[in-house]
Amino acid sequence: MVKAAQKTSSEININLMPRMGPPGTFGTAIQWVLTTGRYLIIATEIIAIVIFVLGIKLSADKNDLKERIKNLSGQISSQNKFETEFRAVQKQINEIKREKTAHFPDNLVVDEFLKLLPQGITLKSLEIKEGKVVFSGEFSSPSQLQTLVASFSESKKITGLDITELNSPSEKNPVYSFTAKATIVQATIKKESEVKK
Repeated sequence: MVKAAQKTSSEININLMPRMGPPGTFGTAIQWVLTTGRYLIIATEIIAIVIFVLGIKLSADKNDLKERIKNLSGQISSQNKFETEFRAVQKQINEIKREKTAHFPDNLVVDEFLKLLPQGITLKSLEIKEGKVVFSGEFSSPSQLQTLVASFSESKKITGLDITELNSPSEKNPVYSFTAKATIVQATIKKESEVKK
């Protein structure tokens, strides 16, 4: 009898996870929308966490950068005095170079001038300025004056002798006196000074 009862009982099916939502196509669409929404929420939360971590890192980098800028500003301000001194020294060096380039070797002019001056002529004054030699002196005979004119005429370094004043002997002064000027050919003098260096 027991066996017969077992055969007549129907199979019981228990669904522990019942389906939620309405059945059919509408239910499937709702299920798809809910699943997609869950994935979107998870992706948004991951992006928010990444942005949060990145924001913390960027904030830390910003603070480090501010600290470095502060340290470098201190170094720059401490080196400001050095820069001022360096610029002053550089300016002085440039000034020396300019003066050295513009400076005319007067000693070479004097040497050349003395070579042109005949014996017996006594100099009273000698001035070198603006490419000219201005001088005055005395001599005892006219032949010395002719020698002076001839030597300046042959020279290629000091040329264009111009006697601006010539006084004959008198009772007070028994010798000839004169004042003259000549032009310095600076290119030849500079070339000679460069050769000597």
